[in-house]
Amino acid sequence: MFRTHKSGEIDEGFVGQKITLAGWVNSARDHGGVIFIDIRDRFGITQVKADPDTVSNEVLQVAHSLKDEFVIQVIGLVSKRPDGTYNPNITTGKIELIPDEIKILSKSDVLPFQVSEQSNVGEEIRMKYRYLDLRRENMKDNIITRHNMTKKIFDYLVDNDFLYIETPSLIKNTPEGAREYIVPSRNNPGEAYVLPQSPQQLKQMLMLSGFDRYFQIARCFRDEDLRGDRQPEFTQIDIELSFAEQNDIIDIISNLFGELTKELFDNKLINDEIPIISWEDVMNRYGIDKPELRTKEMQIIDISDIASKSDLKVFGDVVNKGGVIKSMVVDSIFTRSQIDKYTSLLQEKGAKGLAYIIWDEEGPKSPILKFFSDDLQKELFEKLGLSKGKTAFFQATDWLLANEYLGYLRTILIRDLELTKGKENELNFAWIVDFPMFEIDEETGKFASMHHPFTKPKEEFVPFLKEIGQKLKLGNKLTEEEKKQVLNVKADAYDLTLNGYEIAGGSVRIYDQELQETIFYILGMNETEIEERFGHMTQAFKYGVPPHAGIAIGFDRVVMIYQNMPNIREVIPFPKTQKGEDLLLNSPSQIDDKLLKELGLQVKRKNK
Repeated sequence: MFRTHKSGEIDEGFVGQKITLAGWVNSARDHGGVIFIDIRDRFGITQVKADPDTVSNEVLQVAHSLKDEFVIQVIGLVSKRPDGTYNPNITTGKIELIPDEIKILSKSDVLPFQVSEQSNVGEEIRMKYRYLDLRRENMKDNIITRHNMTKKIFDYLVDNDFLYIETPSLIKNTPEGAREYIVPSRNNPGEAYVLPQSPQQLKQMLMLSGFDRYFQIARCFRDEDLRGDRQPEFTQIDIELSFAEQNDIIDIISNLFGELTKELFDNKLINDEIPIISWEDVMNRYGIDKPELRTKEMQIIDISDIASKSDLKVFGDVVNKGGVIKSMVVDSIFTRSQIDKYTSLLQEKGAKGLAYIIWDEEGPKSPILKFFSDDLQKELFEKLGLSKGKTAFFQATDWLLANEYLGYLRTILIRDLELTKGKENELNFAWIVDFPMFEIDEETGKFASMHHPFTKPKEEFVPFLKEIGQKLKLGNKLTEEEKKQVLNVKADAYDLTLNGYEIAGGSVRIYDQELQETIFYILGMNETEIEERFGHMTQAFKYGVPPHAGIAIGFDRVVMIYQNMPNIREVIPFPKTQKGEDLLLNSPSQIDDKLLKELGLQVKRKNK
């Protein structure tokens, strides 16, 4: 037996007992010939005191040889620390171990960085030596918290009659979103599986199978451009219910996060009742469908009625063409260089520019003010609540772009002005509902699903969509007016947002075979393509489909937010870099020629 106890569980009640500990040397300090060793395991740290007056020369000799991160075993007597030497920062702070024996189990080379300190270390070094990084206290806490959250979610769902069911990781290629990772099949040359972006179709099949309530802690894969809140492989809590509607999902998930927060995070402040906001409303007010609500500042205001009466031609032209003039007031004064910076950032997003009014000590200033009469300026300032010490920004374009540009600017300003400083432990959730069913794919110019093709439209749009579907099935084209009407269709879809992130998304699913085929036709598929890509779904839909709905929680992102981490790599044990590389295992790597031959593949080599 390497140990009789764990470090974190030793307290004054053990004084006088002989115990055995095993772990890493967190530190070894020589205080005038007395060696103090902190031995660390997953559960805590215990101080070992090797005093020449109380231990053998052999033990003292071993103690002198110890270096950080040596793995040791210590057998000794638990003793109470002398008064005035307690360490209140650790659970074992009132005791120490007087060693009878210290055995070195393994030695450590010189460390690439200190494990016992929370000093800043370059991320590439941390990723290369991830096993050392995970020994550090904050990383250990992240992973243990992740485990505790997993268990709580698992228990909550099981207690609410959900069954944990696993779905396969090798599935059929049915493109419906991000690019997929391909897995060539050796037994079927020229053919391949893909890794699932989500278990979407399979969990719907489980509803057809009668399992009623399903969940899975699912590994998912997306070959997409990476950011701080994205990874090529990630974990989602996947949930599906039969005989359920939107409100059922909202109630279950809202209660889940309420209980999770209450039981595991007593330092967090959560909004008692999560607001439900329509997509159109949230875009009008915040310009983004995952708003940061820990601050309610900088809401977007439509000033088209006032701005169109000005002599500024661009404002009038935009409104006459059906566009809008939107404004956002910031409780701050900006320099010209700062405004130039924000203008450049918006132009990178596609905006033509950034109009502004600054109200400093001398009064309101702006190149656009000369186009507003005194009365119109007064009307504008009253509507915006613009006064001394504030700045107003403007966008003139179509409704969606005007909101998105100002929403993007709002996100940047919240960061730059540190408007959430001191609110790190606030959890401000919001449900966003009534999303558009379709959007236009920028590359193809065709309709694309805002969520995915299995999302049910709001009931009032179903008759119209079925008419459109029949028209397309017969090979007819849609008129421009019909295309506009399709883009106005609302989906029975919902997202849960938290502190400026989308943490969960789902929808009521289509269970009408005719409606499902209609959606496929609107998305530009013909009968052959539908059969080839989704024949398994259309076949299954012939045998009695229950109404069902579901949601998927981005678990890595949730842990990141609860732990106040800057990106999800901090809460994943072995993540990839933003280039999708694993620096620990040095992957991706070239494939052996013999394996390529077995798979019937040829690869064009590219020098790194």
